[in-house]
Amino acid sequence: MSKVLTTCFRFNMDNPEHAKAWDYLHNYDKDKIKSTNVAAITAVNDYFDRMGKLADDPYFETRQREERFIQQIVSEVGKAFIAEMPKFLASLMLSLNSSYPVQFNEIRAVPMGTMDSRGYAVSGNPSAAEGFGNADNSENDDYSGIDFDFIGG
Repeated sequence: MSKVLTTCFRFNMDNPEHAKAWDYLHNYDKDKIKSTNVAAITAVNDYFDRMGKLADDPYFETRQREERFIQQIVSEVGKAFIAEMPKFLASLMLSLNSSYPVQFNEIRAVPMGTMDSRGYAVSGNPSAAEGFGNADNSENDDYSGIDFDFIGG
């Protein structure tokens, strides 16, 4: 058989702390807390557990506040990072696009049957360094077939 003990609490309603405790015990959310017994037991246990931690570690509360503050900072930095990411990616794409010179090389036809097993032409394939010699030579470029009206010119 289980042993049940009973105790009484006295609330002085002239004392604001007592009145506040009385209100908590009589106006709690019945869906979240089963009874005033559970609320009182939880409150007493939490209070004395906290007192024990403070006695063992005098900086317990300070460290808890610092951890909450750091978590708030990390959360806000994360939100700002996510908000600024599209702008950063757009500027990155624009800088990547403008850093490479535009090259116009002649298109060479590769006869049928002259490709290796990977699909590359066996002969007549210019090396990666070829073609850069004409990049600064604008006198050979013919732009007469391009309609520049789309840029207002």
